[in-house]
Amino acid sequence: MRRSTLCLLLGLLGAARPGQAAGFDFASLQSLLSHQDIGSVEELIAALPAAQRNRYALVFESRSLQGASPENPRVILYGPDARFIVTFNGSPAQRGFRAVETMEFDDASKEFRLRELLFPERAAGPEKVVVSEVNPQRCTRCHGAPPRPVWDTFPLWPGAYGERYRATLSARERAGLAAFLALQPTHPRYGELLDVKRFADPQTFRSSALTQYAGIPAEPPNAELSVYLGRLQSQSIARQLVRQPAFDLYRYALLGLADNACGRLADFYPDSLWRTQRSGFERFARDSAASNARQARLKAARAAFSGAAGAVDRTTGDNALVQLRFVAESALGISTRSWTLALERGTYDFTMPPLPAQPLRETLLAEVATRDATIRDLSLYWTSSDGDRYCSYLKRRSRTALSSTDGADGVLAPDAAATPAGAAAAPTVTAANAPAAATIARPAALQLCVSCHETGMAPPLPFSSPTQLMQQLRVRPSAHGTLIDEIRFRLSSAAGAQHMPLGLNLSDAERESLEAYFAGLAAAN
Repeated sequence: MRRSTLCLLLGLLGAARPGQAAGFDFASLQSLLSHQDIGSVEELIAALPAAQRNRYALVFESRSLQGASPENPRVILYGPDARFIVTFNGSPAQRGFRAVETMEFDDASKEFRLRELLFPERAAGPEKVVVSEVNPQRCTRCHGAPPRPVWDTFPLWPGAYGERYRATLSARERAGLAAFLALQPTHPRYGELLDVKRFADPQTFRSSALTQYAGIPAEPPNAELSVYLGRLQSQSIARQLVRQPAFDLYRYALLGLADNACGRLADFYPDSLWRTQRSGFERFARDSAASNARQARLKAARAAFSGAAGAVDRTTGDNALVQLRFVAESALGISTRSWTLALERGTYDFTMPPLPAQPLRETLLAEVATRDATIRDLSLYWTSSDGDRYCSYLKRRSRTALSSTDGADGVLAPDAAATPAGAAAAPTVTAANAPAAATIARPAALQLCVSCHETGMAPPLPFSSPTQLMQQLRVRPSAHGTLIDEIRFRLSSAAGAQHMPLGLNLSDAERESLEAYFAGLAAAN
């Protein structure tokens, strides 16, 4: 009676029901809990706005904290754009039955926020609902920190109805979906789902030639969710890049490499810098390919178990972001292990359904254009007939930034058609320097640098090779100047929490021995 009276009063006052306004988020959900005296999962689902309940994916094999089965799948309500996601399952026998999980994309920070709402066994008031902290450890164990969405990559989603992109449902899927659709109308939770007929229509998953010609079909639910999450994750990745001190220095290279349409990484680096980076990049690319091969095997095993085998050979893309990732890790010093939506950690499959625009490129373009209006104009008329002026501009500006001492702070002079005449050439390293490097005694503390930077724990740097390191110290740009400047900063007290090695306090003697060693290498060049 109390709930009915409250709803009537809200209607008489002309107030919109919480959650009906655009931009439903966690604050809106909390408002529902309090204003409508919600004390159960069923009441919460029924109170959600229609826009949140008519777009969803159904998972019948779940590796999350919420169990699932073919008849009682885990529901992922992703609403109009996946900026706010609500999940639940349907059987008291399943793990996580009393829990509702949410994932919210925060526009200000461009980060994902995870929460869990635990409801009492018997319906009670909202004061009995336990709301977790933001990003609780039980969630970040799988989603990472900062959290990322975990949703398989195009074109295969093992364990979710419509496992294979635009393919006929398997016999197992058809049987499970039929069982779900039979109980859905009278189910206390599933009965609140809208547009369920979408899952009863085979053309939802594999459209006919007639509907394709008429332009009627939308993406299947799994692919639609992939597109939404991919766009949001691209914003998160771009914000991570922009926050780094060295972003301005590498912004043109990162933008040009964001969709692989502008060519090779070597074209964005001055020759002297590329010579020092080439072997590291080739090793990085091999390691990435090996990680993706592992992901393909694991995903194939999951697909075979769920009966979705047959599309596995298309599950991984061509590692399109390997060049951008190398710049991010080696130059900006950030890890890319949590960038992909793939279930398997430490893999780099960024395959998405075909899109008219690449979300990461578009997001980075917006960031770069705030400081360089020319790039926005060039991007609007980007065609091969004009000699790829857009890509040529990015390459030219990148090489200028990375070879000019004035570019160390990311501030560039106005662009010219080519590198300005008379510009100082970057120092050239020759084999004649090698003997001098080899004679400099290596301090014991150097092994700490090797153990991090040559094992994948930190950006790759050749600390175990004096000759290679010497070649990079005065050439390789870093956040505080060249590499030798960066090392000196990281060894100083001014670095604070960013001091090197991370998590360890060197003695004065150890720090001085490292400073002398690196200074000697730099002087020998």
